[in-house]
Amino acid sequence: MRTLFSFLGHARATLVPEDWRRFCIDTCHAHPIQALVHQDPFTRRGFEKPRRYAGDAVMLDFVYEDHEPERLGTTPTGVEINRFLCTQPSTASLRGRRNYLAQCIDRVSGERADARVLSVACGHLRESQRSLAVRQRQVGEFLALDQDLRSLGVIDSELGHLGIKPVPGSVKELLRNQLRFEEMDFIYAAGLYDYLPQPIAIRLTAQLFSMLRSGGKLLLANYADPHKDSAFKAYMEACMDWWLIYREESDVAGWMSEVPRNQLRLQELFRDETENLIYLELTRR
Repeated sequence: MRTLFSFLGHARATLVPEDWRRFCIDTCHAHPIQALVHQDPFTRRGFEKPRRYAGDAVMLDFVYEDHEPERLGTTPTGVEINRFLCTQPSTASLRGRRNYLAQCIDRVSGERADARVLSVACGHLRESQRSLAVRQRQVGEFLALDQDLRSLGVIDSELGHLGIKPVPGSVKELLRNQLRFEEMDFIYAAGLYDYLPQPIAIRLTAQLFSMLRSGGKLLLANYADPHKDSAFKAYMEACMDWWLIYREESDVAGWMSEVPRNQLRLQELFRDETENLIYLELTRR
């Protein structure tokens, strides 16, 4: 796996983007090594896309926790590949993001007893299981928004007893104002922006910000330009057909361009410990 990572990382850095994409599709996706790495269920699900997109909630569960072989439902080789992938900085960032979001939920719930929280493109909402406030039912209202009804079904069955309300909905509905929430204390989107073109990201940021009450916070995240952990990102594209939109700080800061400055109390732009994720936090005046 280290040799494969090294080769793919070098190829991605050497080829121009168009040639790299063609190499992934024409050579890597048809190469016999795919049968080997697809013994890892995380890699295989990303490539097969049973829900028509990579990065679905089931797929991310494969790198959130250590799994026993019988839970992974794969071969010993598949287990070892999964363990290797779980040691990479990019997957560590996923787990770190989950834990950080849990801390944010606890913080806003500690500041306001009736705090209203909205998770956009929530997936399986694994951060809620790490939140003390959620487990003790100290969140005033927790809305989990996603267009994947199967993910919402998991939330309803596993977290409904904690007061979390699954809400079906899409980015298009938010942008068209067909779906709107008011007076929110904390809104966040963990992995959504990795897939949004910049004009859509800008519009959605302004729309979500407008749903905050005074003092409310909006937290957004995006994977950074792949100079960090570039080999893993090359593996994602070559072996999983998983393509994200990577950004620099200037791109993420650009999401604020339609947010009224007279309504903005505070803005923070920072990276996680691995420097793989860029966070933007906006506080409404």
